[in-house]
Amino acid sequence: MTTSLQFRSALAKRVFLAATMFGSSTLLGCGDSGTGSGAGPAGGAGEGAAGEAAGGQAAGGEAAGGAPANGGASAGAEGPGGAGGAPAGQENVERCFANPLVDAACPVLADAPTYFSCTDTYELVLAWLSGPVAADTLCCYQVDVSAPNDPQCVGGVGRPFMVESSPARARVVAGDSPRSWQHGSVGPSVADLTPATRAALAKVWADDASYEHASVASFAKFSLELLAFGAPAELVRRAHEAALDEVRHAELGFALASAYAGHALAPSKLTEAASMRCCDDIESFLRAVIREGCIGETLAAVVASAQQSVARDAAVRDALAIIARDEASHAELAWQTVAWVLKTFGPATKDVARHAFDAAIDEALSLSPPLEIAEHAHGRLSTEEQRHERERALREVVRPAMSAILAS
Repeated sequence: MTTSLQFRSALAKRVFLAATMFGSSTLLGCGDSGTGSGAGPAGGAGEGAAGEAAGGQAAGGEAAGGAPANGGASAGAEGPGGAGGAPAGQENVERCFANPLVDAACPVLADAPTYFSCTDTYELVLAWLSGPVAADTLCCYQVDVSAPNDPQCVGGVGRPFMVESSPARARVVAGDSPRSWQHGSVGPSVADLTPATRAALAKVWADDASYEHASVASFAKFSLELLAFGAPAELVRRAHEAALDEVRHAELGFALASAYAGHALAPSKLTEAASMRCCDDIESFLRAVIREGCIGETLAAVVASAQQSVARDAAVRDALAIIARDEASHAELAWQTVAWVLKTFGPATKDVARHAFDAAIDEALSLSPPLEIAEHAHGRLSTEEQRHERERALREVVRPAMSAILAS
């Protein structure tokens, strides 16, 4: 069984080689077949990690960015909002959330914090004042909330779909068979779970799935940018393959969430995808790849592997093995892309890259991981465990590769 240390070491080797040897025939396509010493996705990440839970060494909560509440939304809101400026929090406002309980009434006011923590606009719920009021499948409460994009709601892991400097994602809604995003073979064991634990697991897995769903759009944008800047075929091909990986991740996440919830969950429309704006200069493209790929995807790979190391449910372990493997390949792609940019567009881009790495690392260190339940058997670990694993990924994987790519 591959350990967390082995996974990080293999990933560090992969991104180091990607950073320093772009164009080598031994690297092109290695995200598909793997490289030696367990560094490929099937060897380094596919098995996940074997158990560094002792002493808080493992971390949970992958996926792409954070974990706001399952289906939490300002009434009628479709996207994250909050872009532009720095809006203040609000007091005594109504916020509605999808009912997480299986065939039951909305959680009573005293229990609401157990099920809901953040809204779809990434507001942190600060106080619960009254409610609930049921509205179709929603549970509505009067609450005090923080400003949108609260750091405790947007954790910064994975490749977000950025729209006007804010991560966008679809709402989580009750799904239907023709349009559902589910992998049919996923079936976690729920018999021994309390209703509250099932609801909490449904919430966090649906949140993760919605970010994976948004990552499909992020990779679509990335592939268009690669074409616009004249990237070689292997980078474009792997960008499209990565988008398909994210489709699979979303299906796995929604299947897990639906099994815990007892009813189908799916993403709503991602309306921001219709008006996305690509980077129009190589400097902004480089900064985005570093932030979203070299940092975000690298951290996501390490965290997903650590999640798998403590998960005991077979369906959860299998899903996380796929996610960790794929995220390792996505991280490698990002580092290869940066190496291509530096090689192709000249010395000026190296200064851009240096500042972008410093800013992205500072941001990753300053952001609190998303609020999380500690349910190890089902692949979910505490906020502190997530923070610990992210810091290790920055120290052991990102910084060495950054030094190598800037020195090359």
